[in-house]
Amino acid sequence: MKTVATILGRVILLLLVWWAFTEGDVSGIGFGLVIAILVAAVSMRLYPRGTARIRPVQLWLFVLFFLGRSVVAGIDVARRVLSPSLPVDPGYFTVHLTLPEGSPRWLLANALSLMPGTLSVSLDGPRLELHCLDTQSSVEEDVRAAEQKVARVFGLPLPDETCHSEGAR
Repeated sequence: MKTVATILGRVILLLLVWWAFTEGDVSGIGFGLVIAILVAAVSMRLYPRGTARIRPVQLWLFVLFFLGRSVVAGIDVARRVLSPSLPVDPGYFTVHLTLPEGSPRWLLANALSLMPGTLSVSLDGPRLELHCLDTQSSVEEDVRAAEQKVARVFGLPLPDETCHSEGAR
């Protein structure tokens, strides 16, 4: 029964995407429904239902956190570009994630890439390598805060607070 609900949820989500792409035009809804069903069936084979469940309220809180951090980091990057006297110490920073494999790690790595000042370079098991604009800044704390938010999105126990980084190089 859960598989049927998963497929139905994916079909509805894909149909909403179709509706948005067609700007609310209902004339192509039949074709959209067929495409949504086919894509949902293929996605079930490629991305089967995982064990982690997304908590909608926590997802919205993560989105707000992400947007807020992106604005703050964007302003910081702009200040550094416009005022060369501000410190810039680019380099690589490796952190060991405590999130489980799969969607939680991918969400964290991709979210960090979209925040100004950091770029995910590689994700190899629990090791996430980041390129940072300033390795002297609070990279470790920022990653841990984002990791905790992602853990909440998936209803996972929060990662421990100990540092697992290899630092800048």
